[in-house]
Amino acid sequence: HSGTLTIEGDGAPEALHEVATLDPRDGRYRAPADAYRRVFAALHRAQVAGELTFDDHARAYVPLGLQPRGRRQPRDYQREAIEAWVAAGKRGLVVLPTGAGKSFVAHLAIALVDRSALVVVPTLDLVHQWYDGLLAAFDIEHVGMLGGGEHDVQPVTVTTYDSFHIHAPRYGDRFGLIVFDECHHLGAPSYLDAATAMIAPFRLGLTATPERQDGRERLLDDAVGPIAYRKHIRDLAGTFLADYDVESIEVHLTEEEAARYTAHRERYLGFVRSSGIRFSR
Repeated sequence: HSGTLTIEGDGAPEALHEVATLDPRDGRYRAPADAYRRVFAALHRAQVAGELTFDDHARAYVPLGLQPRGRRQPRDYQREAIEAWVAAGKRGLVVLPTGAGKSFVAHLAIALVDRSALVVVPTLDLVHQWYDGLLAAFDIEHVGMLGGGEHDVQPVTVTTYDSFHIHAPRYGDRFGLIVFDECHHLGAPSYLDAATAMIAPFRLGLTATPERQDGRERLLDDAVGPIAYRKHIRDLAGTFLADYDVESIEVHLTEEEAARYTAHRERYLGFVRSSGIRFSR
């Protein structure tokens, strides 16, 4: 209900009190939608113990039954990443350098979970890249798009963070898996609020740089999960990624050139700080 769970009925188990709050206005227990996994577990335990029976009307996501196109095999680190994510309860971040195939890890997760999936990305260009990539990866007739003038919600849908923020309360029950691409963006307050409006029990964050200048990456633990797997560029260079050398070349500047350089660098660093950009090693 508009980004929250409501629990109706008598005899709520004690365990429910830890994850939901009694609303005195109507006598119902309420919880943020992202508490769905814990609420369901509490009610299920109580049902097994014979304390109550319950019906789940919150979940609207469905099995996908997707079949992959082709037989692409994951690289060793991609297999390790998905195994680590599964071991973490199918929640958490996978941190891989640019070019290491993070989207393929997401394809593996989508196939494994086999539930309606939402992919959230920072730009419209990435919406189209993911759209094409998902159509190429799976035997699927249609991928939904939400944002940039498109409003087509399908069992597999791609959206921007901005559209995710706007529509999460409306579609919070429709997806069992959320993939947050470039998930360091999720640390913004409005995007985190949107994440709480989704019931999706399974969540995968993808990024090469989880750290943020403002330190809000620590809030991703609750919204997505902690880092489940991480590889730095130096771990893959020379094998899966091109090898490289770092060489420093000193350049002498006149006083005038040094002053101009300092002014431009301060302008650049101010933009980096204000935008929350952080570069990995």
